[in-house]
Amino acid sequence: MENPVPAPAAARGQLYLLGGVFGLVLLLLAIGYFLFLRTDYVVLAQGLRPTDASAIVAELDKRGVAYRLRDGGATILVPEGQADATRVAIAGSDAAARGQIGFELFNKSDMGLTNFAQKINYQRALQGELVRTITAMDGVETARVHLALPEKALFRGDRVDPKAAVTVTMKPGQTADPARVSGIQQLVAAAVPDLPESKVVVLDAAGHVISPPPVVDGGTGAERPADIEERGAVENYYRARARGAVERQMPGVRFALRVLLLPNGAPPTAAAGGTAGADPTVVPAAGWTPSGEGAARNFRMRILFISEAPINSEDQQIARNAIVQATGLDDQAGDSLSFETGPIDQPVSSPPIAQPSHAAAGAPMAAAPIPAQGFGFAWPPIWLWLVAGVAMAAVLVWRFRRPGARMSGEEQEAFAQRLRRQLNMTEEAGDAAA
Repeated sequence: MENPVPAPAAARGQLYLLGGVFGLVLLLLAIGYFLFLRTDYVVLAQGLRPTDASAIVAELDKRGVAYRLRDGGATILVPEGQADATRVAIAGSDAAARGQIGFELFNKSDMGLTNFAQKINYQRALQGELVRTITAMDGVETARVHLALPEKALFRGDRVDPKAAVTVTMKPGQTADPARVSGIQQLVAAAVPDLPESKVVVLDAAGHVISPPPVVDGGTGAERPADIEERGAVENYYRARARGAVERQMPGVRFALRVLLLPNGAPPTAAAGGTAGADPTVVPAAGWTPSGEGAARNFRMRILFISEAPINSEDQQIARNAIVQATGLDDQAGDSLSFETGPIDQPVSSPPIAQPSHAAAGAPMAAAPIPAQGFGFAWPPIWLWLVAGVAMAAVLVWRFRRPGARMSGEEQEAFAQRLRRQLNMTEEAGDAAA
């Protein structure tokens, strides 16, 4: 007779079986979840600064998009199915600006803002746009731009050039080479009106200046706009004085004047009027501005008198005396005056002047025909007036003497009878009224 299995042992086996089945079901459910139901997260942005991460997280919260943070908040992950739409939405939002305000600041109405407030907004927008452009460069992590835009002064001597300071932080393993620094300087100088490249200072993350120092006055660098403007104003002043003096002494003569101011220390070839070996590229040194009058002036004048046809020696002497008296031209101080022939209709630009001089006393030249002097208006010849008068008379005759329709004899008789009846009716009406 077999011994039956004890009841406790059978119950324990059943419990183990149920536990195994339950564990297997849980395992299958977990595998199914990870294979079919689990949401995969992908990287939306990484390597963010805390300020940039906070702006993106605020935008995700506003749009109700789930996200996860890693690497201390520097990496943001979103569901894989929403990654593309979220990335596009973030790119079109204010979060993409990374805290920098650009020209979208003017998208809203600015009614009621003062002129000062509008200038400040323009400066903020320009700084933000420059920061966006610089940070978009390869290897640049962050950037800051500070602009100093002074008010435009009424007098040239009180004007101050704008200035800019750029701080650039490169990504790890990247360095700001001289070519990149020069490109940033040219970018800022081109974006800000009247800002010379030498006034843009570029610094690294440690606060060290990495841009080349500005060229001091008297160096070989390019001239400052203020120097060019100042010299051009003085040249125009002497040109106007010389032209007015010549026009008073020689009325009716068409001519043009070119004036070049050179510092006293310039090479002699730059001041020799019409010298065959003159260098046309010689210009005054950078940072030099003309000043003083008479013997105290710090520059030499080079004046070129251009006429359409050669003028004789007597007219040359008259023009020379007028120019010397108006401008204080002095040969001993290095000033020069030369005469040339050529077209003068095109605008005459400021020097440098390098054309060879052709004096009237030299070899004879083929003179171009001199146009008649006057005010630019001449009466038509008499025969043209006669033709116009005959044409006008013919038009008037044709207009007022066109043949009209004439009545026949029967029509005239009928008209006379109607007229007599009307007269009789008028008389009868008058008698009845009496």
